[in-house]
Amino acid sequence: MSDASVERSKPHSKIYISIVHQLNEMILRDGLSTGDRLPSERELSERLGVGRSSVREAFRALELLGLIETRHGEGTFLRDFRDHRLVELLGMFVIQDRQAEHDIMELKSWIESESIHRMFIHSEEKLNLLFEDIISRFNNGDLTSISDVMAELVQASGNRLSYKVWLVLHEFDSNTQQPANMPFDEMTIRSIQQAIISKNHQLIHTLCKKPQYE
Repeated sequence: MSDASVERSKPHSKIYISIVHQLNEMILRDGLSTGDRLPSERELSERLGVGRSSVREAFRALELLGLIETRHGEGTFLRDFRDHRLVELLGMFVIQDRQAEHDIMELKSWIESESIHRMFIHSEEKLNLLFEDIISRFNNGDLTSISDVMAELVQASGNRLSYKVWLVLHEFDSNTQQPANMPFDEMTIRSIQQAIISKNHQLIHTLCKKPQYE
């Protein structure tokens, strides 16, 4: 049976969803990043063994989500995932009322707290390796705030979606000061490390809580 016949035999909606997954794998495999050009519809059709109409539908879905953009006469390019429909959604949400700002910061804190609690299952050895890398990057000047450390912890928790959502929420959170009375130095990072290793819920609660709501 030909590829075209196989494609016609499947529910159409499942075809383009499958293509979206294959595109994601291809992006990771080829090391593509924001701003890079994707292969054309014809190239992808041949490479994935599917019809061009299905590739076009997958592109349309990804473009509606804000993950790619088509430039007339140039091709299709990857967009920064933070330049996403979620940003527009949050923007409209914040405009509606001031309570929305609190809700965004609360959701961000929930993600932070849950991410850290997910790390309780990690071995002490794994946590030590993670924090040695964090401290090394702090000493090199790559990490300059508690928020930078939190970003590392949310990412290390293993849930890629929560990390991406956290990044978007972080951009909207205009109150990104570090928790009250918590300086940012190596000793503070070591304290966070020990709090996670010893499952110190109180220090983690302080770390994830915004000072204006204390």
